Amino acid sequence: MKLLHQGKVRDVYELDAQRLLIVATDRLSAYDVIFPDPIPGKGVILTALTRWWLPQLTDIVATHWDGGGDAECRVLAADPDTPLDPVYRADLPQRAMIVERCQVVPFECVVRGYAYGSYLKSHPDVAPMTPFDPPLFTPSTKATEGHDETIPFEQMQAALGPLADELRDKALALFQFAAARCAAAGIVLVDTKFEFGHAADGTLRLVDECFTPDSSRFILQADVERGVYDSFDKQIVRDYVDRVGWDHTPPAPQLPPDIIAKTRERYATIQQRLTGDSI
Repeated sequence: MKLLHQGKVRDVYELDAQRLLIVATDRLSAYDVIFPDPIPGKGVILTALTRWWLPQLTDIVATHWDGGGDAECRVLAADPDTPLDPVYRADLPQRAMIVERCQVVPFECVVRGYAYGSYLKSHPDVAPMTPFDPPLFTPSTKATEGHDETIPFEQMQAALGPLADELRDKALALFQFAAARCAAAGIVLVDTKFEFGHAADGTLRLVDECFTPDSSRFILQADVERGVYDSFDKQIVRDYVDRVGWDHTPPAPQLPPDIIAKTRERYATIQQRLTGDSI
């Protein structure tokens, strides 16, 4: 087993020609910079949410995870020759997924149910949390370095042909399904992003994580009703570093203990409300 890629949050290992081991670490990034302070248990929360969502989505699109792998993860964690970060060996089955290897489509599929975040920066005349009916599909580039950039859908169509329409339709259907599930838990799904890929047989797959506080923006319905748009993700970190004047270039500043604790609490709140389990 070899380390193929170390992303901002996930470490990706090659198990064999057909499968990957994806380990969700506790690293946190904001403004495309990794912070020196991890968020304890964050990777376990991300994995629990993704595992909870994926089996529910297969009527819309196949996924790269077959629902198994825990036993193999335990074997890998116990093998001293596997090149795992020792920090994550003890709870590897809770923070790792063994998935089908796919050729990832080089675009991120972003769906917005409400006006928030970067959308408001480019549309200052729109009021925060203005609902979009139907939701907006706003794809972006998938940058290997630097920032992803929102692009017109026509640019995606020019690059992908009919696949672009299929990805848009799948992404919108996934969003609508998850928004209803979130609403039942007292959560508003504001926006999210997806990644898709093709399996060896050419079948389209939903890959990576989905509907977690790293890939989505959530606000509690009770807060929305009283006009408080406090998102339950890493926005609290962005707000803090902006407040202290960080210019968004490396290195990222250290986070105080209360910001770390509040960030974890927000991630855990979404996970508990949706799945019913506490971590």
